[in-house]
Amino acid sequence: MAPSIQAESARRVSGCVTELLRKQPFFGSLALRLPLKPDPARETLAADGRTIRYSPRWVGDSDAHRIEAAIARVVLACALKHHTRRQGRDPERWQRSSQLVTHGLLRDAGFALPPEAEAWEGMSVEQAYDRLPEPDETDGGDDAEQPAGRGGAAGSPDDSSGDTGEGMPGESSGDDGQQPETESDSGTQGDAPSHDPSGTGEVMDAAAAGDAGDDPGSPGLSEAAATAEEQAWDEAMHQALSLARAEGKLPGAVEETVRGAHLSRVDWRTLLRRRMTDAAKSDYSWSAPNLRFIDGGLYLPSIRSEGIDAVAVLVDTSGSLPTGILGEFWAEVREIAAELQPERVVVVQVDAAVRDAAEYAASDLPGEIAVRGRGGTDFRPGFDWLEEHGVRPGVCLYFTDMECSRYPDAQPPFPVLWINWSDPPSDWNREPWGERIDIAA
Repeated sequence: MAPSIQAESARRVSGCVTELLRKQPFFGSLALRLPLKPDPARETLAADGRTIRYSPRWVGDSDAHRIEAAIARVVLACALKHHTRRQGRDPERWQRSSQLVTHGLLRDAGFALPPEAEAWEGMSVEQAYDRLPEPDETDGGDDAEQPAGRGGAAGSPDDSSGDTGEGMPGESSGDDGQQPETESDSGTQGDAPSHDPSGTGEVMDAAAAGDAGDDPGSPGLSEAAATAEEQAWDEAMHQALSLARAEGKLPGAVEETVRGAHLSRVDWRTLLRRRMTDAAKSDYSWSAPNLRFIDGGLYLPSIRSEGIDAVAVLVDTSGSLPTGILGEFWAEVREIAAELQPERVVVVQVDAAVRDAAEYAASDLPGEIAVRGRGGTDFRPGFDWLEEHGVRPGVCLYFTDMECSRYPDAQPPFPVLWINWSDPPSDWNREPWGERIDIAA
C-alpha cells in the first residue's frame, strides 16, 4: 500500500479518536486504551478487546462521522463483553447480533448510522443471536468450522503485542493520546475472516495470545484469561462512565445498559471493593486538568491519588432487615476499611428516624452491628444527620432493601452506593441518583 495512503489513514483514524474524546468522552476514553493498527484484511474497522484494527482504504474512503461511529460501536461491544462471550456460536450470526443490540444505543447517543443498520432494543447479544434465523449450512465455509474456546478466538498469536489497556485517558503515546502502529507491525490477525454486514464495525473474538497456561497458538481464552479480560473492561467501563458523567456527556441509555451488564456479571463484593477503592484513590479532579490534552484544546480532568477521610455507612434498620445478610455486608466493609485505612468510619442506623450513630477508626470497627430500630423506612434522616454533623464522606454506603420513596430533595455532594439486599419487583422504587449494588442471591 502506498505510504501516503497509510500515513493519511493513520492520521484520520487517530483524529477520530480525539474527536470522540471531545464530543463523546465515554466512547473516546474506551477507544484511547486500544492501540490502532492498520489491517488491510479488514472490511472496515474491528476491535478484539486489545487493539483497534482498521482498513486503511476504508478509512480513506469514509467520512469522519462514519469512522467515529464504527469506533464507538466496537468499543461499546467490548465494554459489553461481546468479544469474550461467543463461545461456540456461529461467528457471522454473532457479529450480526452484536450490531443489532448496539445500534439502538449508538443512535440514542447521537451517532448517525446507515439507514439499513437495524436495531433491537433491550436485548442481550445472546437473546438477539437466538432470534436470528439459523445460517445456511452451505454458506458456512471455513469460518463456520472455526474452533472456539470461551472467546472463540478469531485472532492469532500476534495479538499479544496489543496493550491490555488498564490505564486512563492520556496514557497512550502520541500527541493526541494514540500512536497508530505501522502496517509491518499489524501481525497476522488479518488472516481472520472479516465480516461486517452493516458497515458499522466488527467485534472480533478476544485472542488467546498471552493466555497463561495455554498454547499461544490455540484458539479461545482459558476461563481465567477470559475473566481477567472482562475485569479489565469492567475497570475501563467504570472509568469511562465516571469521565463522561463528570463532563455531563453520558447518554442515559448507554449508562443504564453498560452498568446493568456490569452489575449482572460481577460479584457484589468485588463491586463494593472497587467503588470504595475508587473513592479513596481514583477520584477525578477538574481543578487539576489532564495536561496531556491541554495543547489539543481538550480540558479533561486528571486523576488525583490521596487517602480517604471518612466512609459513611447508613443502615436501614426497618422491620424487614435480615441480620444474616447485614452480617455479610458488615464483614466486607470491615475488611475493605482495614485495607484503605480511612481516618474514620461513621455508622448511622436509620429506619424512619436516626436510631443510633457511632464513629470508629478503621482498625476499631466492631465485629458486628447491634441493630436498633425496626420501624418504617425513610431515606432522608440519615443524610440529614450527616449534613447536620458536618460529615462529608469520600463514599456513603446505604444498606437497604430500596423499599422506600422518601429521598432527600437534592443529591448529596458525595458518591452514594445503595447496597440493595432485596430482589423487589420491577415496579418498586429505584435509586434517583448514586449507584446500586445488588447483593441478593
